[in-house]
Amino acid sequence: MLGQQIPLSWACRQAARAVSNGVCLDEVFDRSLISPKFGDDRDRISSLQMTLFQAVLVQQTNDSTHMMLRHRLEPDTGPLAFRILFGSTNLEDGLNAVSRFYQMASRCLQIKLATDGPYAFLAICADENSDAGCLQEDIQLIYFFLGLSSYLQQPLPVSWLVTRDAQHINLGARHYAIGCPVRLGGTAGFAFPRELLSCRPPRSNVNEFFWHPLHTALRLTELEDPATLSDGASNLDLRVQKLAAEEDIAPSTYRRRMAQTGQNFRAYRERMLLQAAMALLRNQHWCIEAVAAELGYADARSFRRFIKRATGRTPSDIRNEAAAEVSPTLVFKRLGETLEAMRV
Repeated sequence: MLGQQIPLSWACRQAARAVSNGVCLDEVFDRSLISPKFGDDRDRISSLQMTLFQAVLVQQTNDSTHMMLRHRLEPDTGPLAFRILFGSTNLEDGLNAVSRFYQMASRCLQIKLATDGPYAFLAICADENSDAGCLQEDIQLIYFFLGLSSYLQQPLPVSWLVTRDAQHINLGARHYAIGCPVRLGGTAGFAFPRELLSCRPPRSNVNEFFWHPLHTALRLTELEDPATLSDGASNLDLRVQKLAAEEDIAPSTYRRRMAQTGQNFRAYRERMLLQAAMALLRNQHWCIEAVAAELGYADARSFRRFIKRATGRTPSDIRNEAAAEVSPTLVFKRLGETLEAMRV
């Protein structure tokens, strides 16, 4: 899902009206950590960069719709909607409250919740039938997907997404940011299991709701990294015999080749263990004892000592930091680290 590469023209299309109103596209690219080399679709960007690109456009235009619709939408509308959602008794009540809030606060976008059999359908309707209106609906669906994933503390299992955009890059395939099949239809929205409507909100102390969806995108990217998945962690075998066998060479040859590159096997092994441990600790569904066992430690005590020696912090400190309030500085720092890792 989040690993899908997106043609540069898709970003340019989303910024077209903002650029025509004086926004500098190069500055938006720069702030979104996008560095076009060719200036055409030979340049590809990640869905994570695309999410940041959309957030930067909101800041540059002071409009949640990036100047794409007839009427402005105040940048704090979405964050306020998520405050309402997280303060409701369950997901159904929260989405209905959000729908009423948009009726009062927005002249350009409306949110509707409907149910049909085993499915719930969240619809988003723009105030115009133009190309820009269809495109903006898709952007808002991504925003709500990330917000609902944050509410559930796991990726929202979307069954399918409907778009009114006949030029959507994923039409007939899987959505680059949501991961579900994309269909063409008359009302934009996505379907998910109706049973989730009874879910209660998490205990959250995140106050900067503008950055919350971007933070969630980062978390979903981490969860999709093979090192963060349970299967990948279970298969993390860093013994020199195993690594040498994978390259069909003797262990002594493997050690010698590592030495020639200036690497020490023990340091390499600890670095890989630490990378997997940090990713698993940020996943709130893993208890510390489970992380220790998954990485091959005989007991959690040994694992805690390793983490303390490597980072100066305890596993609990790392977990609490991951769950703590998100600031723009932290988001940009982690986004930069994530994108840098993706380039390697």
